[in-house]
Amino acid sequence: MDELCHYGIKGQKWGVRRFQNADGSYTSEGRRRAQQQTKKDPVKDMDDDDLKKAINRLSLEKTYKNLTKTPTPPSKLESTKKAVDATSELVNRAKKMEQDSRKSTKKERMDLSKKTDKELRDQINRELLERQYNDLFAKESVSKGRRYLSDVLDSAGTVLAVGSSALSIALAIQQLQKKAG
Repeated sequence: MDELCHYGIKGQKWGVRRFQNADGSYTSEGRRRAQQQTKKDPVKDMDDDDLKKAINRLSLEKTYKNLTKTPTPPSKLESTKKAVDATSELVNRAKKMEQDSRKSTKKERMDLSKKTDKELRDQINRELLERQYNDLFAKESVSKGRRYLSDVLDSAGTVLAVGSSALSIALAIQQLQKKAG
């Protein structure tokens, strides 16, 4: 019975190749590998003037490529995303302006020097009672215009945020497709 048995080489690891024969001579792969290791670095053989010329040449080539490269116009998707982001920024500014306009009302200080303590207490008690009553039973005193503006800004902000997210996802998919293709 003819059999071919291979037990490997003592001490050799899986996937590691031998580059020398048992007698010490190199295999063909070993000779190629030894030649690569003994090759000198061409930069070390260059003198300073040659190295400066090479660096200057590479720099000029890079500058030329950058100058002659035609910029790719942004895609419709990118242009749309920029427009949506800019509009979203405007809506956010309008919301902030609307909120700031609510806070800007300041009350003037009254001259109370001619009132007695009893008159002040009675007036404060009356004001507190009216405020409590209004807090419990009265409707909100925001104008229709302000309420409408607030609703429009909230809706626009939500729509633009969703649109911006969708466009970001579409741009990411487009870039992935370019890399894969």
